[in-house]
Amino acid sequence: MATTLDRLTKGPQREETRKKILDSAAQVFAAKGFHSAVVDDIVKASGTSKGAVYFYFESKEQIFVSLVEEYAATVAREIQGSVQRARGLVAQLEAAVVTLVRSFQEHRDLGKIVLVDWLSGGTEFQGKRMALKAMLVEVLRGYLDRAVEDGKISPQDTETAAYVWIGAISEIVLRWLNTGKPDPLEDVLTPLTQLLLRSVGFTATAVSSR
Repeated sequence: MATTLDRLTKGPQREETRKKILDSAAQVFAAKGFHSAVVDDIVKASGTSKGAVYFYFESKEQIFVSLVEEYAATVAREIQGSVQRARGLVAQLEAAVVTLVRSFQEHRDLGKIVLVDWLSGGTEFQGKRMALKAMLVEVLRGYLDRAVEDGKISPQDTETAAYVWIGAISEIVLRWLNTGKPDPLEDVLTPLTQLLLRSVGFTATAVSSR
């Protein structure tokens, strides 16, 4: 029978192994693409065994989806934390955008998987991809709805506006992934946030006094 000590020591070890597999998979998928990568590539990169990989994941597809889902959940938490620390609605919206862009910059491999590889992953992935995008849209939409309620911007279709914001951010990051410009990616943050805020009706005064 396993002792409490056994459970305490094995639990962290299991999580560490799982994380090592996912981190290695991110590098493999980013380098080879989803279709060209195979489980053996992930086994080799992670320094584990095929048995270990299949203990945590049923297939290459499940590894891929787990990567994206956990990344999206992490980004959502980071956005929530940065927004809570910001003062004022404009600053909170900026914090959400800045956090999302910086997350792609800090996790380039995952950014490439989310914005490039998943699009070519086939129909089996599209439902999950749209659901995760919708989750991020709802985060932004919530702050835009507050801006409407507070009279900061005029009534509008905040859901569409949030999708436009996600689309604009994605295109900027895609250009960076494909061309390396701007370098560093953070150089785009000020003009990007100003454009997005003005696109929904924040005045120049509100944007400049953030």
